[in-house]
Amino acid sequence: MARFYFSSIYGGVSTEAYAALNLGDHVGDSPIHVSENRDVLARQLGLKSISFMNQVHGSAVVQVDSTTKQIPTCDAIVTTEKSLGLAVLTADCIPLLIDGENCIAAIHVGRRGLVSGVITESIAVLKNLGATRFKAVLGPSICGKCYEVDLTMYDEISSQLPSTSTSREVHSLDLPSGAIDELTKLGVATKVHHICTMESPDYFSYRRSGIAGRMAGVISL
Repeated sequence: MARFYFSSIYGGVSTEAYAALNLGDHVGDSPIHVSENRDVLARQLGLKSISFMNQVHGSAVVQVDSTTKQIPTCDAIVTTEKSLGLAVLTADCIPLLIDGENCIAAIHVGRRGLVSGVITESIAVLKNLGATRFKAVLGPSICGKCYEVDLTMYDEISSQLPSTSTSREVHSLDLPSGAIDELTKLGVATKVHHICTMESPDYFSYRRSGIAGRMAGVISL
């Protein structure tokens, strides 16, 4: 059975501009502190190592194991290896973790990734690895009420993914609803942590702060 974990801002070390447990190495924080924070996280979870991604808001899926040396550029990583953690970094996007019983995935689901099919691609890779039953967990992310976009973008995305729509008057996109809809169509049982990162001070939010650290969703077998 897979283990699921979602970090908040608490724990670890940091420079003054960031709350303590920033795990992102691309947001201006000290590389030494970020490395220390990642080590703290691995120790807390009892994992030998945690694999991260260079996330680019796409749909690429990469299989990793403990011999993988280079951090992959993608938005979903999968593994069949026990005791290897898979991490997705977020600060408003959805950290999606999927248990396929004999294999697992950590998926970065933002607006562009959702539209480009990163969830469907990830499920396909897990099935190729032998998964037949799935459990998905959506971690804290920005809610549909808070994710306001311009009207042109709203019309474009909501026409492609109707489940993300709210109203043209509000023109906010509900990405968690869109992700849940995609997972439901794929026959994946889903649990959702209904916490809005923009509304809660316990979580990093790029929308709220501009300069923001990154949290992690971590899954392991």
